[in-house]
Amino acid sequence: MYDLETLRRLNEQACLAAITLASSDKSPSVQAEEKTKDATPPPVFPLSVLARKLIGGPPSLGYFMELLEQSESFTGFRDLVREYLPEYEVNIMAEDLDRRAWRFSQLFSRKYFPLHDDTLSDEFGIGDLLGGIPFQPLGFSYEGYHGFANLRQGYILALALVECPWDEGDPLGLSDDEEEAGGIPGPRIPILEAFSDIVGEGLVRLLPASGWSAEDLHTITDDTEFDGLGLFADWINGNTGSIHLDTMGESLDMEGLPEWDPDTIDEMTSDWHQATEILDKIHRVALLLEQDPERTFRKLMALLTNNKDLIIPKEQLTLPIG
Repeated sequence: MYDLETLRRLNEQACLAAITLASSDKSPSVQAEEKTKDATPPPVFPLSVLARKLIGGPPSLGYFMELLEQSESFTGFRDLVREYLPEYEVNIMAEDLDRRAWRFSQLFSRKYFPLHDDTLSDEFGIGDLLGGIPFQPLGFSYEGYHGFANLRQGYILALALVECPWDEGDPLGLSDDEEEAGGIPGPRIPILEAFSDIVGEGLVRLLPASGWSAEDLHTITDDTEFDGLGLFADWINGNTGSIHLDTMGESLDMEGLPEWDPDTIDEMTSDWHQATEILDKIHRVALLLEQDPERTFRKLMALLTNNKDLIIPKEQLTLPIG
């Protein structure tokens, strides 16, 4: 048995752990590594749960009716818990019926890989969870490409370098006046305008109308200080080789969620580690591009165009005396 002071301390620890997780600013790879570490389940329930058990009184008739209606789902959910989170079975089953899927999703995301944000909503139930692995797709979608203004500055600058993956055959149904402007694919025009606002018109004129391919960016920038631009281009084109980074929400709507299977979980857990490594590299080069953008981009353009004179503006070059 535990006295009230011990229970209070354990409850405070649980709250602090939740706050730390929610406010973390660590890189994706560090968070992924920490989330996959097994945590010993608390020996007692937090005070909030204990209070609900003591004050709530006997279960209502509605509770038993709901339990009977979910009998088949309950069995499947219990098997899911025992397969992937056996050490947390007591904790999960101690939750109210409408909170068990939420608790499972929270603990699963910490141990394996992040599940979709929807799994943490009040509307997401056990039946939804049993429909397939609700993982979080991170593919760079059409909406994400055209909503580039919401991205941080470094990603906008990187986006201006990459070929548009949707510029052939007008698959997006662009109007005639948006299809081409001076040989520039329509979807790239607003991106290049934003690029020009950041680094100036002089540098935007050095960009190829269509941008660089992912293959070219890998060839030129891999193993340089701008390493990560090739991976960014892969991400834009859905070609990173990572399930998490190459899958878009629309794909899940058409193909459905992957089924719960131990081998699939192992594969997707490993895939998540790969995805976080890729995202870390992309984020690092995006932060680099934001540092003194004009000068940094002159250096990058000198590398991409093999023109060393671009590193220092010509007006700042030292002139010979005499």
